[in-house]
Amino acid sequence: MNNEYDEYEADYGAEYDDEYEADYRAEYETEIKRKRVEKPEPNEALRRKVVRYRKQVIAYRVLLGLILVAVALFVVIMVFENREKAEPVDFSGVLDEKIAFHIDKDIEGLGEFQDIKSMIDDNYMRYLHKAYILFGEYPDCEYYKISPNVKRNDFDWNKDFYVNSDGLYYSYFKDGEDKGRVAIDVSEFQGDIEWDKVRDAGVEVAIIRIGYRGYGTGAMKSDTKAISNIEGALAAGLEVGVYFFSAAINREEGIEEANFCLDMIKGYNITQPVIIDSEYIAEDESARSNSISVDDRTDVVVGFCETVKNAGYTPMIYGSRDQYLRYLNIDPIGDYEFWLASYDTTDFPYHTEGYQYSRYGYVDGIIAYVDLDVWMR
Repeated sequence: MNNEYDEYEADYGAEYDDEYEADYRAEYETEIKRKRVEKPEPNEALRRKVVRYRKQVIAYRVLLGLILVAVALFVVIMVFENREKAEPVDFSGVLDEKIAFHIDKDIEGLGEFQDIKSMIDDNYMRYLHKAYILFGEYPDCEYYKISPNVKRNDFDWNKDFYVNSDGLYYSYFKDGEDKGRVAIDVSEFQGDIEWDKVRDAGVEVAIIRIGYRGYGTGAMKSDTKAISNIEGALAAGLEVGVYFFSAAINREEGIEEANFCLDMIKGYNITQPVIIDSEYIAEDESARSNSISVDDRTDVVVGFCETVKNAGYTPMIYGSRDQYLRYLNIDPIGDYEFWLASYDTTDFPYHTEGYQYSRYGYVDGIIAYVDLDVWMR
């Protein structure tokens, strides 16, 4: 057997090997081509991924460009629509000149500042006090915006008020001129008053309590010395006004209090204001008017003042800084006259025609302490 196989292999082996190799190579190359179609080489896949990413970037850029163009068109349209509303700016004489900005800390008035920061801080605080009223110590304080609708005062509270020429009472001085008058406000608590002595002591104006509403009962009563004080002050030649201590809780009660005053002063020459004093009663937390809203208290005051004004008298509102700013809406009452009570450092932005500066004044002819006022009307 081995010999026959050797002869067969010698005759046909070489020929068979060549044919088999040729067939196998063709089949191998076909398979390789099929795999290349089904699965690209790694470099080709990466190239396609890069191409796809670049197309996405281009698309995003186009979208962003369209958005920017739309925004630009909107801005142009708004400018052209509003160009007639704007004031033209005259740059003549400015663009052709150089403007130098500098700070000379040695000039008069700036010597107190050691650096720019202190100047900025000082300027900020000045602005703050012009735009807001602060309750508490800065910066831990409440801010109350000053209304632009109510007339402001031009007082320098630290310099414009000091003792008058008699050296007895405070007065208001402006531009070297004494523009204030001495006033007092009294009630039954001052007892019997010798009005001639009061006049001779330099008092010109008397504001007399005409009555009050009980802040527990709500009942209105006249001051027991109201009529005798009005008659005594008028007889001594003083100008007289009256005030009512309110505990009203709504507009109707404010009007009721005003009519009470008008009935009481009928027939007397009252040339100074008829005044409402509506305040928070700190001595009695249960007071009927303590719980009303700011709007309700404002309605009380407006109802009172409107009624007084319609009767031909001058209405006025008495209160502290807190009262005006925290317990009343300032805009609806801003056209009425104010009578400010302030006994410490005063910080009040609005106009005031009366300034009560002391609760413990002494006036000849009055046996008890009395409120002292600078009257600027």
